[in-house]
Amino acid sequence: MGARLVVASHWVLHKDEQGKPRAILEINNDITERKQMEDRLTRLATAVEQSGDSIIITDPAGNIQYVNPAFEQTTGYSSAEVIGQNPRILKGGQASPEYYKHLWETITRGEQWQGHFTNRKRDGTLFEGEVTISPVRDGAGKIVSYVAVERDVTERRRAEAEVRRLNEELEQRVVERTAQLEAANKELEAFSYSVSHDLRAPLRHINGFSQALLEDYADKLDEAGKGYLQEVRSASQEMAQLIDDLLQLARVTRSEMRSEVVNLSELAHAVVAALQAREPERTVTIKIEEGLVTHGDKRLLQVLLGNLLGNAWKFTAKRAQAEISFGQERQDGQSVFYVRDNGAGFDMAYVNKLFGAFQRLHSPREFEGTGIGLATVQRITNRHGGHVWAEGKIQEGATFFFSFANFKEAEDGEQSDLTRGR
Repeated sequence: MGARLVVASHWVLHKDEQGKPRAILEINNDITERKQMEDRLTRLATAVEQSGDSIIITDPAGNIQYVNPAFEQTTGYSSAEVIGQNPRILKGGQASPEYYKHLWETITRGEQWQGHFTNRKRDGTLFEGEVTISPVRDGAGKIVSYVAVERDVTERRRAEAEVRRLNEELEQRVVERTAQLEAANKELEAFSYSVSHDLRAPLRHINGFSQALLEDYADKLDEAGKGYLQEVRSASQEMAQLIDDLLQLARVTRSEMRSEVVNLSELAHAVVAALQAREPERTVTIKIEEGLVTHGDKRLLQVLLGNLLGNAWKFTAKRAQAEISFGQERQDGQSVFYVRDNGAGFDMAYVNKLFGAFQRLHSPREFEGTGIGLATVQRITNRHGGHVWAEGKIQEGATFFFSFANFKEAEDGEQSDLTRGR
């Protein structure tokens, strides 16, 4: 449909020389544009009246000509009280003369000004307002009035101030906690030094003198006595190993992380070579996938693989055909690494106990160990932003999976720069 035409009609009566009516003429004027302007002004007036923001219109000298209902509600002043007044009737005393001077110079140049004021309500209460003042010109370009739109942001400013206060308080707490943590770390280091030196010395004495008794007084001891001494030596050696494991766990927790490109396949080969050198009589089929590379702390990742491959080596000791593999696979669209063996395995009902310190699913007589290794593995994966989990069956072996949050693989099966070893 086309635009609706609005017409104003009036009639003119024409008479002859004797004054008798001769004709009636109808004259139509197109007032469409004027009507559209009136409609726009009506809508604008309605919007101004219903606006939630305070609106003030002043003359060129800055005297108030109009305020909307939102102004009256926010300030407590009625329209009658402020018409003819200067807007500084709301002045809260927070803005400097230079601030007002800059405002006035801006709007008298015909430019829009934006800023904020601390205003005072009729009852004396202060409130924060964000203000935009725009000049209004006539057809000749002369400024005929100014329109100010003000939004009450008191609650928002109060909330922002509270957030700043809480942040400052949090920062202070972080500083305090950091200082406490540094003090705790120093105490831990002192304790570690004490454990490393002060506790090891008595253990060395116990082990050494027990060995001396076995060697120098063998002819004076019966088999029971020799057995007791051997138990003492074994217990002291187990205690020394436990101390070593605890110290390693402490170092993993507090040591500084250093990220670099790490070839996990090379680390795995080094770990397996050390295990084979220690027990050359064992026959174990080892499969290590080549080119497995990630980002991480090389020293910690070597400890991780040392524990996982060491466990696989230990728990396959009773297998005639022992098999251990290290590789990578995808699970739920994510690349994960794994260490798999066909050893003693474990009952999945106790899987949640595996990674706790001192948690063991096998007795020391079955398999030696202190129960610290898998707790260390979990700490290392956590520090790399990843996680570790396990699957197993009794007498059917176990698989330990681990992933790192910073490991990324190229799409479409293409190797990433890391996998290519760059």
